[in-house]
Amino acid sequence: MNPNIVSISLSKNINKFFVINTLIVISALISVILITGYERKELIITISLCGIGILTTNLFITKVIRQKVTKLIKNSFEKVESQLYFDELTSVYNRKTGMNRLLEEISRSKRTRKPLSIAILDIDNFKKINDKYGHLVGDRVLNHVATQIKNSLRGCDVVARYGGEEFLIILAETDEIHAIPALERVRNQIAKKAIKVGNERLYVTVSIGVTEIEPDEDPIASIEKADLALYQAKRNGKNKVELFLKYTKNRN
Repeated sequence: MNPNIVSISLSKNINKFFVINTLIVISALISVILITGYERKELIITISLCGIGILTTNLFITKVIRQKVTKLIKNSFEKVESQLYFDELTSVYNRKTGMNRLLEEISRSKRTRKPLSIAILDIDNFKKINDKYGHLVGDRVLNHVATQIKNSLRGCDVVARYGGEEFLIILAETDEIHAIPALERVRNQIAKKAIKVGNERLYVTVSIGVTEIEPDEDPIASIEKADLALYQAKRNGKNKVELFLKYTKNRN
């Protein structure tokens, strides 16, 4: 549901409440004035002044409440949206949202007939980092890597935490030839940026497997191809970007 629609609906109800409240108060004032025997001129002036005062006060209160309610609704929707679509630790898309975005990009690629590439990125020696420095440092590494990926790519590219220390990268309107230098920038950016751990500077590297999605290719099959290319990068010494080759059939 759109938070703006909810806010408008609540604002209308608040306005109705204060209009009714204003009419009730004015009616009560008229009754009191009539009972106490005011002159006609005094009656009109008194009712007018009271009505203006009550209306102004209600309008001010309504505006303040509307602003607070709108802010509260917006913040609540943003919090729910964040929990539904984003990975809490790294602030990139979670796996489910990443897969949904992949389906969207595949559909768009078919319509526009423009290329689409995907990559799987894995942090090298992540288990050793956790074992040596602890899981809190491991979490910092994950967040650091996610930040560097986002900073190195275009705004139209998609980054999602695929699982553990793996990230899914979707490169819109990009063939495999142009995907490789883009991912090399990512790899270099991560490798040269250190994380301060106490008095130590921790450098991490990543391995990346990339493939261009073929027309009408199943998304899972595309991810499997990128994963095979990733395995090849690991086997070739890590800290590399490897393109899926058709003769790469399995992990053996």
